[in-house]
Amino acid sequence: MQTQNQTAAHTLNSSRPEQKIEVVMQTRGGEDCIALRLSTWTDGLGWCAQKTIELEPGQLDDLHRVVTVARRRLASKRAQADQPTAPAKVIYLPTVA
Repeated sequence: MQTQNQTAAHTLNSSRPEQKIEVVMQTRGGEDCIALRLSTWTDGLGWCAQKTIELEPGQLDDLHRVVTVARRRLASKRAQADQPTAPAKVIYLPTVA
């Protein structure tokens, strides 16, 4: 029997409060992997996993590249349609004298 350890690394909230996506770090049979888990809120049950996509470590870089390209294309389309973009968040760090 294989044992499975899971640690939720990050939760992505949705515009719908009854839905969220969790990025979960898992170890199965000594192998590390990442899972993307779509969960929905059900009254009386709480959060229920609907879909899970497991990614091997080598697939993470590919996923990052694909998401980055998609984000840039979406930003380009918005700019061409004169849709406003979210302003950048500026983090002020303390200065050293």
